[in-house]
Amino acid sequence: MNQVSIAGQAFRLVRRELRSGLRGFGVFLACLFLGVFAISAIGSFSAAARSGLLADAGALLGGDLEIRLSQRPVSPEQRTFLSRQGQLSEVLELRTMAANLNNDKRALVELKAVDSSYPLYGTLPIEPSQLPAMALSHTGSTFGALVEQSFLQRLDIKVGEQLRVGEATFTIRGVLTAEPDRSLRAFHLGPRLLISRDALEASGLRQPGSLVTYRYRLKLADRDQAESLKLILQERFPDTGWRLRSWREAAPRVRFFLDRMETNLSLLGLCALLVGGLGVSGAVRGYLNGKLVHIATMKCLGASSRLIFTTYLLQILLLGTIGAGAGLLLGSSVPWLLTRIAGNALPVPLHPGFYPLTLLVSGSFGLLIALLFSLKELGIARRIPPAMLFRGYLENKRTGPGKKIWLAISICALILALIAIFSSSDKQLAIWFIMGAGVCFVLFRLLSVAVIYLVHLLPRPKSPRLQLAQANINRPGAPAGGIIFSLGLGLTALVMIALVQTNLNDMVNDTIPEGAPTFFFLDIQPNQVAPLETLLAEYPDSRIDRSPTLRGRITAIAGIPVAEAQIASNVSWAVRGDRFLSYSAAMPTGTQLAAGNWWPRDYSGPPQLSLTSDLAEGFGVGIGDSLTVNILGREISAEIVNLRNVDWSSLNLNFALLFAPGVLENAPQTHLAAVHLPAETEDEAYQAVTERFANISVISTRDVLQNVSRTLNRIGSAFQGMAGIALLTGFLVLIGAVSADQHRRIHDAVIFKICGATRRDILLIFATEFTLLGIIAGLLSALIGSLAAFAILKGPLNVPFSLHPNVILLTLVVGIGLTLVLGLFGTWKALGGKPAGFLRSE
Repeated sequence: MNQVSIAGQAFRLVRRELRSGLRGFGVFLACLFLGVFAISAIGSFSAAARSGLLADAGALLGGDLEIRLSQRPVSPEQRTFLSRQGQLSEVLELRTMAANLNNDKRALVELKAVDSSYPLYGTLPIEPSQLPAMALSHTGSTFGALVEQSFLQRLDIKVGEQLRVGEATFTIRGVLTAEPDRSLRAFHLGPRLLISRDALEASGLRQPGSLVTYRYRLKLADRDQAESLKLILQERFPDTGWRLRSWREAAPRVRFFLDRMETNLSLLGLCALLVGGLGVSGAVRGYLNGKLVHIATMKCLGASSRLIFTTYLLQILLLGTIGAGAGLLLGSSVPWLLTRIAGNALPVPLHPGFYPLTLLVSGSFGLLIALLFSLKELGIARRIPPAMLFRGYLENKRTGPGKKIWLAISICALILALIAIFSSSDKQLAIWFIMGAGVCFVLFRLLSVAVIYLVHLLPRPKSPRLQLAQANINRPGAPAGGIIFSLGLGLTALVMIALVQTNLNDMVNDTIPEGAPTFFFLDIQPNQVAPLETLLAEYPDSRIDRSPTLRGRITAIAGIPVAEAQIASNVSWAVRGDRFLSYSAAMPTGTQLAAGNWWPRDYSGPPQLSLTSDLAEGFGVGIGDSLTVNILGREISAEIVNLRNVDWSSLNLNFALLFAPGVLENAPQTHLAAVHLPAETEDEAYQAVTERFANISVISTRDVLQNVSRTLNRIGSAFQGMAGIALLTGFLVLIGAVSADQHRRIHDAVIFKICGATRRDILLIFATEFTLLGIIAGLLSALIGSLAAFAILKGPLNVPFSLHPNVILLTLVVGIGLTLVLGLFGTWKALGGKPAGFLRSE
């Protein structure tokens, strides 16, 4: 029989097989659908977001080119040059305090001062609708202001009422519903307050050394000239220390966040799909169990093993295409649905469309999983002789799928791993995931075999019901291994994610009582230091840690420009923009030196620097190397003379870069203070400081940690959703594992009834069996999930780990409950029927 005739006959047999419907393939289709949907939905959302960011890049950046400076504006010469290149807009941003004049409530706000050209791209939607220039105009004795909805709630103020910022009075004229140049931000310290450039000058907040960020946006006649203009600016003003970004580089942190989110969630989706592969395997095995007579008949009539294998392989590929296709269809529609439902409320602009590469990768995952977990069962069915099939036993330990099938399985696994690695933005993480998944699969398979073997070695209990339950676990063809394997993997993912999130929440919640400062005071002018410390000294048990601060940007590491230096990903944040830095003659209290020695208190000499040990390791530098920092346009190269260990989670006042005295004292600067106060004087001190010093920004540690907690919860919700899909897939897999053995379990139940067992006896036997399997799977999941969570928390996250018994208990309850309910549900049919009818059908 040639290949063409085999293919033709196989297609005819497939068509006839499918006439009876998809009975037995429900779990198969559901597992593929869920896994492919998860991966395609994440990929489609990320692709739509990237496309949206590129399409709205000018609006997100605020112009075709942005020039950013900290604490100082451009020089008159630079402004003149920029104005000649295109339309110029200036935006200033800073954090300050705002006070409601009606009830004297005060809150930290993120202030943005704009000129008449703002925004160069996009629109500024306001409620009630009005022109931005009119809303921000100066009328009578007050300036206009626009705020976010959360601003109104935090200060208990309404549109039309007045507030004070610095030395100026403002009337709220509308609510901002969106800002075209404000991209996704996971962390913020206060709501937005938008005012005019002239109003900022009237407020008196812009003083020498104030922490003001200056952004200059250019709208060019030809936006494609932005990159060449960047080069011209760098050559014409080489030592300015500004940060230049073109429209093609808009929202880099958003892109980075999207890449990380897509990688992590896609790997979780792939985890769900791998767990679903067990359901595929169980469904195929159960389907073939129901086709024993059919297969035996075809073999007796002359059908070759190749024809049988090809027939059922085509059927599985066809059904796999249906399941994966349904997942692709729904997953690709997620951006359209989100745009329709949320619209402008989305944190990033979406550009819904058809993204073939994303769908191709997702569909490939689905079909490869279907093949990977089906080939073994098909190979076994192909090799078993008709006599064995007629006896009704598909599984035989001495019969394997054959070398060719094992080779095909290996090729499928390799292709799956390669696609996962090359489609990920973080290939190292993908490689670790593939290795971890492989180890986890092998480990659970070995553990399931070991458990069944150990159960076999246990002494026989006296109770007949326990004897039968024990025998059911280790008898030939028992589903115990599949149940432990599938349920264990699903519950392991649940334990891991639950423990990681619980420990992250503990880290946030437990930081406050352990000596964290009550407030941080920013923008303290040098002439305000003494009056502020005098005021705070009036409160008993108060303590203030204060340091002068400037902002600078690292431009070279050991003489190598940052753009060319090898920097570890975990410290790349330090070179992405301007950072706080300080100087000190004495070694700060609590400092732990990791290497080198502190400079003398009366040091006078070349610039020296103290660096944190984590940055030194990430930069690949040590004692004697140099670091170049641009501070207010001046390049300062300093020798690293010591390294410090810093516990950032304590929230105590500290800096990654500390200079020796003699370099920065005469530079424009402000002071930063960490203030410790008893709980009963917090509100009073807050009120006194904000009333007397209008320019000082006050940050509550409690508010910061609550913001961090909200951010972690939002991120955790996305991961919990993916874990939920993995758990739901594991639930379906468990159904498949139980249903694959349903025929034999019904047969056992009928034999028990013939031998005189009552319905109660049979229920207790099976309940005991499934309870034991649930306990075993739950214990294994608790152990392996805890170890995985420990590795994640102590490794990449560097967070303390604690074991939460409630999570372990929940795992056991879920494991026992699922196996018990589903196992008993699968035998209920036999308990209500007459044995004679079943025996006649046999």
